[in-house]
Amino acid sequence: MFELKKWLGQLLMPLPFSLSLLLLALLLLWFTRFQRTGKLLATLSLAIVALMGMRPISYELARSLEQTYPPFEINQHPDIEAIVVLGNGHVSDPAVPERSWQNNIALARTLEGVRLAQAYPDAQLVFSGAVAGDPLSNAEVNARMAASLGIDRSRMTLFENNKDTHDEAVSIARLLKGKRVALVSSATHLPRAMALYQGQGLDAVPAPTDYTAKQSQQPQPLYTYLPKGRYLMYSEAAIHEWIGVWWARLRGQVNE
Repeated sequence: MFELKKWLGQLLMPLPFSLSLLLLALLLLWFTRFQRTGKLLATLSLAIVALMGMRPISYELARSLEQTYPPFEINQHPDIEAIVVLGNGHVSDPAVPERSWQNNIALARTLEGVRLAQAYPDAQLVFSGAVAGDPLSNAEVNARMAASLGIDRSRMTLFENNKDTHDEAVSIARLLKGKRVALVSSATHLPRAMALYQGQGLDAVPAPTDYTAKQSQQPQPLYTYLPKGRYLMYSEAAIHEWIGVWWARLRGQVNE
């Protein structure tokens, strides 16, 4: 079931979905008499990639999620007992320095976790992140980065065996239930994560980081509205979160 969910989730992302439409369109155009349908599908495929890769579209999709919670202000939360930092990705390539193994998302989350750990020296620091196509878990790599920045490993607890955010929420809530927790994740991912962790009864305070939809106060040149790969990536991340929320609701893992 988990692998099926992953495959379906990936196929519904703009780029794989558009390429699937384009492949179907080419089959219709080359091998059948359904020429009009093939042309419509090819046009739709191009339109999806172009629109999802444009800055205004991607920013609107991401910003509606990223502005759900305000930034975490330390002076407003004096009673934090634990800090949970959700994982993302890395590659433990021996040809590059260990400090460069994390992807940008995991690094941003880890840095926010370190900032909070320095502000709350008695708080437990929890890293999540499974082993996925790499000898090391993401939790371990993130913990190493935190240790390199001065956080004692004795403060850290790692959750390395959970498959997704819901499973992590179940396991971590068992450990931290009854404690006041700062939950660190990307601003796009945090609405779903908060719903899942609160659904497990955890007293979590959102600590968003890794913002992507950052609006400049100055007028932007017209060429910035051309489709680009990074904007398509932002759109995919936002759509992935919306699908994740709907899936969690369908399975009764979060409240409406």
